[in-house]
Amino acid sequence: MSTAENTLAGKIAFPFLCLFAFALAFSISVAQIGLAVVFLIFLLTMASRTGRSSLQFSGLGRLRIFYVFVLGWVFWRLFHVVISAQPVKELVEAREVWLMLIPLFVFLYASERKHLWTLATSFVMGVAVSSAFAAWQLRADIWNMVRGHGIGEMHHLNFAGMSALAIVIGMGLVCAAYFSGRKSRALVILLLTFCALLGLWFTKSRGVMAALVPVIPVYIYIQLFNRVQRVVLVVTLVVFGIILIPRMPDYVTKEFKFPAPEWHMGSQAERRDLWQAGWAMIQEKPVVGWGERGYNLNYGKYMVPGAYGVAAYDAKGESASHMHNDAINTWVLYGAVGLILQLLLYFYGVGVYLRERFKIRLGSDRALAAAAASSILLMAVMGITQCHYTSEIVQMSFWLCVGLLFTVLESDRAGSRTP
Repeated sequence: MSTAENTLAGKIAFPFLCLFAFALAFSISVAQIGLAVVFLIFLLTMASRTGRSSLQFSGLGRLRIFYVFVLGWVFWRLFHVVISAQPVKELVEAREVWLMLIPLFVFLYASERKHLWTLATSFVMGVAVSSAFAAWQLRADIWNMVRGHGIGEMHHLNFAGMSALAIVIGMGLVCAAYFSGRKSRALVILLLTFCALLGLWFTKSRGVMAALVPVIPVYIYIQLFNRVQRVVLVVTLVVFGIILIPRMPDYVTKEFKFPAPEWHMGSQAERRDLWQAGWAMIQEKPVVGWGERGYNLNYGKYMVPGAYGVAAYDAKGESASHMHNDAINTWVLYGAVGLILQLLLYFYGVGVYLRERFKIRLGSDRALAAAAASSILLMAVMGITQCHYTSEIVQMSFWLCVGLLFTVLESDRAGSRTP
């Protein structure tokens, strides 16, 4: 348990942190209120000498290096505010950078295992409850192309990204509870994870489902200590791939094929047209990028002729859709510098985990750390077909997963034990 966690401020902050995690699937406003209270407690703690001494910044370890990359991202966003033709609007677009404090809040106020499990379970439970509601409402359309989005009014793709992250974290909690001898708890979390899976299904998001499928075996693989077990898993997956991929029905494979260049309607065609326009804009400003407002003001000049739907430019509102690809979107907006910083934010924690995964002492910690690391990989894979990083609700879920990973790694390193 961290020193900050054991203070009155920490004990007040923790339930609001859980409220934030639980409310993500229902209301972004309620989630932001919970997070804002934690932020306010953090600021009040920083304002006093006694409070600052309880925060134990010296124990941040690898999380401190992570925040070096965060500061780089913040300064780069401020640089774009300065050079923007519409600096006020650009500054408003940069408002989400404060969400990067979520991993720090998790480390400070939920490092004790009981608290960490409660926080992670709150996230999975919130998605499960919201998903169960959607499943009941849409029970007659389980196989029809009718999209659901949980209890809240969020976009179905945002709910899909959040529910996929909750599924992976839920898998980690199931294994963690089982390895610690809490089989009844493992069963309850398994049911919650299944409900979250139902929620994902009812979003009908093919891109997120396709991203989740390869991440699940990766989650299993990175936990295997025995080399023979890893080889058996890989061979089994390869054999299944050889058998199943050629036998995929046409209605499945066509969802992942681009139509003819002259065809501009449909999700694949619209993404292709967006990416072509994005690549043209990247070639114009490859290092610095256009900035959020510069992109919206200038997209029309690079739009593919005949572009339709999300690939079309709104000349009246001077706005364009995001790139439906996280890497391309970041490169267009913030150049190669921004892309490198984003990739470091994605994969620094994964690199630390891969280096230390076999040093984690408790089986329950290994399972949860593997799930958190896999969720970061999942975020990157989901970003191939959708800009989940630009979604505030999915981004908050992502930073929660990052916080879980670093908290497990740092507290294990400090000798923490599951009570």
